[in-house]
Amino acid sequence: MIANAKESARRLGVDTLDLLYSHCNDPQVPYAEQMEALKQLVDEGVAKAVGISRIGNEDIETAHRILGGRLVAVQNQFSPVHRDPEHTMEACEKLGLAFVCWSPLGGFLDPFNEHVFDRFREVAKAHDCSYQRVTLAWELAQYPHLFTIPSARNPHEIEDSFQAVALHLSQDELEYLS
Repeated sequence: MIANAKESARRLGVDTLDLLYSHCNDPQVPYAEQMEALKQLVDEGVAKAVGISRIGNEDIETAHRILGGRLVAVQNQFSPVHRDPEHTMEACEKLGLAFVCWSPLGGFLDPFNEHVFDRFREVAKAHDCSYQRVTLAWELAQYPHLFTIPSARNPHEIEDSFQAVALHLSQDELEYLS
């Protein structure tokens, strides 16, 4: 991990990485040991801050205990289809960490869970916008330190994602969608 991070900084042509994400844990190495390696990278100036991904609350607490203020972000899947990380968001809020959700629009939907977005489509119709925009606006309203990583296939979808920030959903709409 240490050699890879240093090599990444070299390839990018920077002395220090602003944010170093650990996206996958090595099951062969104890989690605390992996966090110690990340701490070493920050202490050596290879990275300014650390983000961790695909973890539960216990691992967040371990990482926070070892990294302290160097840990700034947690990245997990979150969408109307995948709401499991809601407890993780609470842990992040308690510790002052950003929560970064990947696949915020549900990823690859199948007929089994497509119905989840029916209410989002209904609210979108009332706002004359896409259900994707409503979905992102709903997610942003869930947690004050939430950032989303929506995918986009064209410039229109990128613009639609940005417009979600300006979309105000009423309290009734938020409750209806929750």
